[in-house]
Amino acid sequence: MYKEIKNMKTKDFDPKIISWQREDKGSLDTPLMYVYPQPGDNIKEKKFFVVKDYEKALFYNKGVLVDVLGGGVYEIDKRAKVKGTEIVWIDTSFVEIQWGVPQTSGIPTKDGKIIGLHGNLKLRINDVKKFYNDVVAGKKIWTGNDLKGWIISLLHTSLRDVFKNYTAKNVILEEHDRVITLLTSKITDEFVSYGLDLETFYVIGIKSSEGMEQLYKLEKEKASIADELELLKVKGELEAQKVDMDAVRKARERQEQILDATSDIEKTKLITEAKKMEGAVVMDLLEREEKARVAGDVKIIETAGDKEIKIAEMQVESEKNEKIKRKVIKQEIADLKEKLNSFDDLLAEGKISEDVYKMRISRIEKELINLEKNLID
Repeated sequence: MYKEIKNMKTKDFDPKIISWQREDKGSLDTPLMYVYPQPGDNIKEKKFFVVKDYEKALFYNKGVLVDVLGGGVYEIDKRAKVKGTEIVWIDTSFVEIQWGVPQTSGIPTKDGKIIGLHGNLKLRINDVKKFYNDVVAGKKIWTGNDLKGWIISLLHTSLRDVFKNYTAKNVILEEHDRVITLLTSKITDEFVSYGLDLETFYVIGIKSSEGMEQLYKLEKEKASIADELELLKVKGELEAQKVDMDAVRKARERQEQILDATSDIEKTKLITEAKKMEGAVVMDLLEREEKARVAGDVKIIETAGDKEIKIAEMQVESEKNEKIKRKVIKQEIADLKEKLNSFDDLLAEGKISEDVYKMRISRIEKELINLEKNLID
């Protein structure tokens, strides 16, 4: 019936070439398809036909579709140069359409209100066979206006199917976005079934019964104000909680400072008491030596027997002092261990943080190590 000719150059209005010579009227009156032959055409005089890249062509022979052709130059076979051969060009470029459903003849909602709406869309014919068979249905002329009328008729059906599940208030106010999303999805599926690809679909405005739209808007504003007041309330509660948390943090810091000061005071007290006891022992020895010298007991000290007695006495005193010193150290160790237990209790009761607990325990353990070393020495 035909064969494609590669790399063939053509020129407009060649009498041997069939092509769609467009007359762009710059509006929806512009044709979206072209059918050959027109009255007075003779296919026997033609040798080629051309399909542009933004077109597709349906090639029929005696009413039977032979093929769908894309852009290219095709040579017509002699067998096809007969009555009954028909070529249909269809524009596959994007078409923009402004659509509208007036409120006076609008779409009923679930609660019986009549809704009008308008918007725009952008589409193109993708499946030319399906579009030609199911939409054009054998017509010889099909313009943008014809497509617009068909789309509005389809929109009425789709809108009714969606709006019957929602009240006017839902459509205009509460579930507006959801309704539009459902509508777009349904229309997209409908268009595909007719060979159309929907690029964009916008609802620009919705019109309801007199006064209803304004009432819904006032309700929306009230709801918005209520939301803002609730938000301010939540913010106030959060600020109050923040103040309470700051107070708790400061109280905890004060408690830690008190514990630090108490620990330092107790440590100082223990050291002072130990030094006092050690000083008392030394002073006792010095006083005894001084009394011995004053009493003139030098001779007793110089004699061997007296020296041994004195040495024995000093050893006894030394041992006594050592016992006192060890007793003091043991008492310090016992006190520190008791303090360890008290810090365990404070941590368990949550009165000090774990970081403070670790710092205090580390300090006490170091003191215990030193005291135990002195006890051994």
